[in-house]
Amino acid sequence: MTTGRELEDSIELSRLLPAADLEDLVGAIGRAVGCEIAVFDRQGQRVAGSEAAGAPCRELSHDGERVGNLAATGTRAEDALELVGEAMGLLLHHAHARELAAMTHEQAMRHTFAELTEHNQRLSRAVARLEELDRLKSNFLATMSHELRTPLTSVIGYAEMMAEGLAGPISPEQKEYLTTILGKADQLLGLITAVLDVATLESGQLAMERSALSLADLVASEIATFAPQASRRGIAIQLEARCETTVFGDRRKIRQIVSSLLSNAVKFTPDRGHIGIAVRPGPLTPHGPHGPHNGEHGEAVQLVVTDSGIGISRDQVAKIFEPFFQVDSSSTRAFGGTGLGLTLAKAYVEAHGGRIWVDTTPGQGSTFVATFPASPAEPA
Repeated sequence: MTTGRELEDSIELSRLLPAADLEDLVGAIGRAVGCEIAVFDRQGQRVAGSEAAGAPCRELSHDGERVGNLAATGTRAEDALELVGEAMGLLLHHAHARELAAMTHEQAMRHTFAELTEHNQRLSRAVARLEELDRLKSNFLATMSHELRTPLTSVIGYAEMMAEGLAGPISPEQKEYLTTILGKADQLLGLITAVLDVATLESGQLAMERSALSLADLVASEIATFAPQASRRGIAIQLEARCETTVFGDRRKIRQIVSSLLSNAVKFTPDRGHIGIAVRPGPLTPHGPHGPHNGEHGEAVQLVVTDSGIGISRDQVAKIFEPFFQVDSSSTRAFGGTGLGLTLAKAYVEAHGGRIWVDTTPGQGSTFVATFPASPAEPA
């Protein structure tokens, strides 16, 4: 008894060779030898040829399997049967080979599709997991930043009271110690605030308080903050402000932008180097209608900070605004910092509707340009 699987794998004459092709083949051979020829399938049904060929009289096989029968009448019936058998053997061989190749290709495609489907499902699960981890990280940063800042504020407050003598007289040496404590505590508070701001940015809840302010005055105030540090290293800081420098934005955030750019300039400028700061009108983008540095009147106010420091390589320029990125990330790097300053600066500048970019050459210094719209703009 023939099973369903065997029928599926068997060679079906009608499936491999179209009836029209068989008719043409049988007709051509019949005319050539002067005989009536017919081809029957395995079940005895005539699939091609003439009814006058009579009953099947020869078996048609392929690879040891019977696929049908042949019939022929006429003086050269044996020759006709031989020719038809050989011709159909060749046709069946090639047709069966094509069918096997097609089945193999189809099976390979199904296997590949199944693998791709499984791979996509794994990727989807991984993306969902990463998104969940990113959300948990942001929540953790925000919570820990708040928890760390609260006791640190108390440390700063009590240290200030002790330094002012509210807890009793202190010696000059003790006052020096307290000054060091306050400096390091302020530095740590700034770091915690930066981490909290990054968590706020990732949560998409950046709050802006807008008002008109003089960018030149704010820059001058920040320069005074960095002047002692720069002076100890012999670094000259020169400010150039011209024309109207009023911008509309959040004073605290713009001050942090200026502080980040000045801090980087002082940090990476060698001793007895030079830092130039300009506040001037100009285009909002690097390729504005007035060019990068031309025009007394422009659509934005530019803050330009130029240093004579180490510069940045071409492959690192695109990464310097990424969180926690360091130009020198080895454990023995000569420069400190968390790598959050420029990330926050970029986010705050773009939140004001401006742009920030850098022109730099390794070993020849860097020029950072931050732009702010000259008129009130909606938050980005």
